[in-house]
Amino acid sequence: MHQHAARLLRASASGDPIEIGDFERFVTSVKRLRLELATVQRELADTLFNLDPLTGTRSRTSLLTGLREQRELVRRGVQPCALAMMDLDHFKAINDKYGHATGDKVLIYFARHIIMHLRPYDKIFRFGGDEFLIFMPDADLKAGRDVVDRLREELGALRIDANGKEMFQVTVSFGLTLLDPDIPVEQSIDRADNALYVAKAMGRNRVIVWNDSMSASPAGSV
Repeated sequence: MHQHAARLLRASASGDPIEIGDFERFVTSVKRLRLELATVQRELADTLFNLDPLTGTRSRTSLLTGLREQRELVRRGVQPCALAMMDLDHFKAINDKYGHATGDKVLIYFARHIIMHLRPYDKIFRFGGDEFLIFMPDADLKAGRDVVDRLREELGALRIDANGKEMFQVTVSFGLTLLDPDIPVEQSIDRADNALYVAKAMGRNRVIVWNDSMSASPAGSV
């Protein structure tokens, strides 16, 4: 665009007639620039709208849309996708003992760690409260378990500063499943949540993979 504008300005300054082709190319470049700016503006707005204001993770607003798009890739055999529901163990006790400000600090700290240590194409959503949903494209159950088991160990080893008074640690539990192309994505989320419920019932600080026997398990929250 700058080159086209400079050519027009030089022609105008020297009194030469402006070629129609030069003017049309300038107009076209201006339109292209406006389109690119509008695209960037829309992407920025979507990003801000879809981010959880506390943790900086994606919010539930775009969760189902993203999962449905991913389910189509699974259905066409392009790639599998693992889903993991994560929950902080005994989080209510943390809020009760140290206060909600410290509880928020834990959520922020953990969310940032996960964002920095996921694979570049994995996504994390704040599902609600202290629950997060991670979906991992191009990951089968083994690869997905490797990712979340590593995260579980890393998060459990983090030391949290409670208002400068004492340090404490928080463990996490995961429920893992595959995104099933033959059922609604909401049902796949339910499976991950049911597996998480079993992980909690079995003592927490573990990864449990969903199986058919868990279909009737009462999920903690969906």
